[in-house]
Amino acid sequence: MMGSTLRIFLSASLGIVLTVPAGRAQPVAPTRPRTDCTAEAQPDRLQSLSHEGDLVLASGRLAKLAGIRLPDGAPYREQAISWLQVRMGEAILVQAAVSPDRWNRISVRIRSLDKTSPFDWSHGLIEAGLAITDAGLDETFCQSELLALESTARERRLGLWADDRYKPMDVNQPERLRDRVGSFVLVEGRVRSIGERKQRTYLNFGGLWAEDFTIIIPRKTWKQMSDRGMGAEALKGQRIRARGILQPWQGTVFSIVIPDMIERLEGGRLPR
Repeated sequence: MMGSTLRIFLSASLGIVLTVPAGRAQPVAPTRPRTDCTAEAQPDRLQSLSHEGDLVLASGRLAKLAGIRLPDGAPYREQAISWLQVRMGEAILVQAAVSPDRWNRISVRIRSLDKTSPFDWSHGLIEAGLAITDAGLDETFCQSELLALESTARERRLGLWADDRYKPMDVNQPERLRDRVGSFVLVEGRVRSIGERKQRTYLNFGGLWAEDFTIIIPRKTWKQMSDRGMGAEALKGQRIRARGILQPWQGTVFSIVIPDMIERLEGGRLPR
């Protein structure tokens, strides 16, 4: 996978491999002057939902819930939309990202104020099995607890987790992976080898590069991972779970730009 053909291919197409969400292509957001995790919360209300399921706030902003992805198929997507529609008009606190994405959507964390204690919407959707944890293209991932909530929902087979389509896929099933190209997927497998290059690192899950699954990690993310003790020594030979938009490239591939989107399945979680 690390031969000259690979390097030539990536130099021409890396932007697509690294950043393509289903149906929408966007480069990684630039470094922000402050973390969105500490943004001040402002009162607002959910006014309506767009056809794509984005949130239209009473303040006029178009928003998406940070840290999660709604299901892409029936009946779970409709159930998630209904979950949101029930909350239209509620008084909420909105903690928003600094800048919008290319579709003019602000990434937000929302808490309801009509409850005895603030109710986090991303938590609620994940706990009900109506959303999947996904840091997306946000510069930071502020809700690592979503992974634990998702794990509980998956173990209880709630919502979408009762459907085999959404369950983690074995990286040793190349034909099944190819069938899901273009979709957001969870995969599980053992890291067989790691190729560190100047601009990116490759986590390889097999020896047949023309058929097997690979994770590509940009240099900036790999440095963050290494600084957190998540470098080659911590990952090689380990079974992990990872998530991303599956792309065709020799075998199949996706990119990780947020370290939290890799979970170690043996020996405890990777350090934060």
